Amino acid sequence: MILGSYDKQPVEVETYTINYSLDLNQGDRVTGSEVMAEPSGLTVAITTVENSRVRIRVSGGTNNVRYKVTTTSQTVEGRVMQDEFFVKVKDL
Repeated sequence: MILGSYDKQPVEVETYTINYSLDLNQGDRVTGSEVMAEPSGLTVAITTVENSRVRIRVSGGTNNVRYKVTTTSQTVEGRVMQDEFFVKVKDL
């Protein structure tokens, strides 16, 4: 699922949260998540996976480049969910 588009400056460090609470069955929870960005140059990392939320830290990037950030998350019940959002780096 595509979650949206965001702008950031090259020096900013931003945190984005994906909330799966409406997508999970009662008792299910996220157990792990991976993240990647394309093209290279944007630094992304999973900072927190707790219950139904995944937090992603985004930093760096090149001015006027639009990056696609893809997360793949797994749950206790064996579900695999993949989501994407876009980050446009703009030096204003």
